[in-house]
Amino acid sequence: MLIPEAETERGPKSGRAARICGADGMPLDIVCIATSNWGVVKSNPDYTILGLAARGHRVLVVEPFESVSSVFRMARIQSRGVGGEWGLRPVADGIWAYRPRPFAMPGQSRTPVAAHLSGRLLAALARREARRLGFRKICLWTFMYNSGALLEAFPAGLKIYENGDDDAALASTDAQRRTVRQLDAETCRASDLVFAVTEELCKPRRLSNPATFEVNCAADVGFFGSALNPATPVPESIAHLPRPVIGYVGGLDPWKIDVPLLVSMARLRPTWSIVLVGYVWFGFDRSVFDDVPNIHVLGPQAYADLPGFMKGMDVGIMPFPLNDITRNGDALKCYEYLAAGLPVVGRDVPVARRHSELVAIADTPDAFVAACEAVLADATTSPAGRHEAMLAHDWSRRVEQKIEIISEFMR
Repeated sequence: MLIPEAETERGPKSGRAARICGADGMPLDIVCIATSNWGVVKSNPDYTILGLAARGHRVLVVEPFESVSSVFRMARIQSRGVGGEWGLRPVADGIWAYRPRPFAMPGQSRTPVAAHLSGRLLAALARREARRLGFRKICLWTFMYNSGALLEAFPAGLKIYENGDDDAALASTDAQRRTVRQLDAETCRASDLVFAVTEELCKPRRLSNPATFEVNCAADVGFFGSALNPATPVPESIAHLPRPVIGYVGGLDPWKIDVPLLVSMARLRPTWSIVLVGYVWFGFDRSVFDDVPNIHVLGPQAYADLPGFMKGMDVGIMPFPLNDITRNGDALKCYEYLAAGLPVVGRDVPVARRHSELVAIADTPDAFVAACEAVLADATTSPAGRHEAMLAHDWSRRVEQKIEIISEFMR
């Protein structure tokens, strides 16, 4: 049964919030509405959840709520079976993942009615699982833009929305973009507190909720710093490629990979190796590189091997097309490259501007090539120096920053 505080009227009331936020020394029970299934992609939600659990808070991760039609569609796209591990399962110390059965309304990302009905149903399902775990001091923390109805229907002492992308940019029509913005605004208004990964994403959300705060992405600095360890092995798939190796680590996503830029760079410097490490997302056609022999698509790799791949690179690049996703979002890979000691070249995006003393900004293929040559020749900043510069940008610091904002907000 939920604690009485969780049943009270929503709002930043200091007495209620102090109890929920652990002023009595007791940890929170956090119900997190995630953007992807646990373990598929390690990104901001995963690092935040792991950081909260490491501080003694229990976390229930609610995986994406799908419709039957979307389950079959994704199974067809991914060439896999429809079955899955439905229900509740432990995934780490203090962390459980819940995969709800596909009872969501079709079109929940495109129509408010479907989003509202699905949100109310998911609220009931998630509350049931929280009760099964004995959750009491509940903080509801969503990373999904269409969570407004869920936030309203789920009694919790503290409600947080964390935004990581300009989701409206992914919509295919103007009508869908308006719907996404409407749903995002509803989610902001239904929250006590809003986080966003850049100031560019904060600004429009403050119109719906003034309690909106910028908290950037980060890196697991110690983990990626193992790229500087002489004992860290470089995987065979990259170890013997012609140097320099210009590397990209991240999803091959049509919204975040500028194919003409990479092809032009490869043709301008045919002796260079351009290496792409990461999951090939739906909608990205890897065959576009088939006739460019010095572009190597290595595909997804074990997370534990990523420092070794970065050790085998000479430059880390952010070859983003400039669109509303990249102009407004943050990039984990920039922090991770720098934590691994790599020089970085990227487009003029928020993270590059914030770290302009460490990131060379370029636009055209010629400028990218020139910037790569310049950072390769620059001895003023050492790999260890780049790594040390990222110590202030570790995920542990970001989780502490969020906790501090919550505590200050609730006073």
